[in-house]
Amino acid sequence: MLSRELLSNTSKILVVGALLATLQGCRQADAAAEHKPVNAVAVKSAKVVALTVPRTLQLTGVLRGAKETDLAANVAGRVLSTRVEPGQSVKQGDLLAQVDVSAAALALAEAKVQVETTRTQEAIHKSDCDRYDRLKAAGVVSDLEYDQVTAKCKTAPLSVEAARARQSVAAKNVGDGVIRSPFAGVVTERFVEVGEYVQASSRVVSLAQVDELKLVFSVPEQNFPDVKQNAEVKFRVAAYGDQTFSGRVVHISGAVRDTRDVLVEAIVPNPERKLLPGMFTEVALNIGQESLPALPKSAVFEQNGKLNAFVVKDGVLEQRVVQPAATQGEQVSIRRGLKLGEQVVVADVDKLDNGQAVK
Repeated sequence: MLSRELLSNTSKILVVGALLATLQGCRQADAAAEHKPVNAVAVKSAKVVALTVPRTLQLTGVLRGAKETDLAANVAGRVLSTRVEPGQSVKQGDLLAQVDVSAAALALAEAKVQVETTRTQEAIHKSDCDRYDRLKAAGVVSDLEYDQVTAKCKTAPLSVEAARARQSVAAKNVGDGVIRSPFAGVVTERFVEVGEYVQASSRVVSLAQVDELKLVFSVPEQNFPDVKQNAEVKFRVAAYGDQTFSGRVVHISGAVRDTRDVLVEAIVPNPERKLLPGMFTEVALNIGQESLPALPKSAVFEQNGKLNAFVVKDGVLEQRVVQPAATQGEQVSIRRGLKLGEQVVVADVDKLDNGQAVK
């Protein structure tokens, strides 16, 4: 019985000893790992410097034609012909559409006859007045009879003027049946078809001048003092990706809207007609200058849709997401993510990892 207990205790002692030996080995291995030298990679770095760049406001806007108009029929009638299609370029005075004005032509003919009639009546009344002047001087007619006759001489010219005015209106109605372009531009939309009956207020075509466009955007009320006449405006449109277009501020609204912003208009040259009225824009409005940290383009790389840079800090690499501002030559200014004087890696950034030791 005694021998069994002795064997059991001996086994326990052996197990505990093995565990202690294992623990001691692990501690020695950890200590060795701590003192094991790390292979640091050599990198080329540069200091983050200050760069003076334009200060901009990021806004949204829309393009309009420098001149835009909806041409109305101005006369009631049936459309006889249309001479243009959407997207077609026209010159000033070009025929766009024609409306049947036969009724207006009849009214014009009647008005011309009325003018001649009133002119004839004016001549007759003038002759009567001359005759009654002589009779009145001879004392042959009474004052009442004289006044009745001469009154017609005074109203006859007014009747002639009224008839001429009606003739002018009738002539205008005839002329309005021929719809012409008031300026050179592009037909953006046509609203009528041949045979359609239109009223005087019916829209016929929309016309826009596109060789020069108007960029309309709103500036927050607090930034209104920063907007100046002739300030440069840069913008992009979805159709051309990162391509940048520019213009100059020409009009600043004199009132703040209910939305607490101010409307601003800029003129944009468009000689190649790449831009179209109605395009939505991302606007960068220049409102001065500011000093920001900057680093070489080669130090910036994209990861997960964001721009990053490696900063050398305490002998290791620290990867940071940076918010870029303006670019000047080979330098990229940074709004957030870096501080002046920090060291950034400027070469082979695609081969490095966050936390990697560096020389």
